[in-house]
Amino acid sequence: MENKKTPELINIEQEWDAVDEGRRTNRKDCWDRQAPGWEEGLRSDEIRRRRYNDRISATMDWLKSFGLFLGDCDVADIGCGPGRFVAEFAEKSRYVLGVDISPRMIEYGNEYLKQRGFHNTELYTGDFTSLDIKALGWEKRFDLAFSSITPAIKGKSGVDNLIGISRAWCYNSCFVYFSNELHDKILTELFQMKPNREKTSHSYWFKQLFDLLWLRGYHPHVNYYKDHRDESVLAEWNSAEDLARYLLGEEAVDKKISIILRYLERNADQDGRVFFTSSCWFGWLLWNVNDRIAR
Repeated sequence: MENKKTPELINIEQEWDAVDEGRRTNRKDCWDRQAPGWEEGLRSDEIRRRRYNDRISATMDWLKSFGLFLGDCDVADIGCGPGRFVAEFAEKSRYVLGVDISPRMIEYGNEYLKQRGFHNTELYTGDFTSLDIKALGWEKRFDLAFSSITPAIKGKSGVDNLIGISRAWCYNSCFVYFSNELHDKILTELFQMKPNREKTSHSYWFKQLFDLLWLRGYHPHVNYYKDHRDESVLAEWNSAEDLARYLLGEEAVDKKISIILRYLERNADQDGRVFFTSSCWFGWLLWNVNDRIAR
């Protein structure tokens, strides 16, 4: 069913195409640079790993409440990163595909899945927003098209592809509230800037995606997950660069990175780590591509 393009829907689609996903740029070099830190954190930081696993378990419980994973199930994880959700899905599915723009993320993911002994998974490197899903044989291939904390479905082409590969369910998760003690101190103390909660929380992403789906005739189910974190970063150049790009955007230059690095070094413990707290709410959207009406 194709809904008539109302002026409101056209406007929302234009806004979604233009959305600035808040420093989480959908670029290979950005995620390649972050991949080693993600993988190392998940391997060596017990608190971070437990917190991550708790969120995975809560997500799975919610999806199961809609009848998913109760029988043979084919799943695609878009923006799969180092493959932790892929592994969880693989335990309960017939086949799982993971897609990520970063070759480094895919490399870590393949290594992790091999260590876990899975033979029903496949990881694919590519920019999901520009993939030809018909040529790849992915149209209506999956019972669940899953995307979590990723800019991989940014823009109309990203959402269209996510819906296009599903024969039943689609899922997206993003931050709807996020506060970070370290981020706030860097912005206020070093650059005299006021933290922008809407930008750092991605709440506009959640609202715009819900509005887009609703106006297209879908009925998204909504849930929230709260997470309080005790975190740390190394006082090193890569950490300072990531913070600068996230907080200040692509205009971050070496001078600003150096300012942040000196701040980290001043506040680091004897092991070179800076500790801080953060708090966030995740917003979850789940919709059935076959449950659609004309609006």
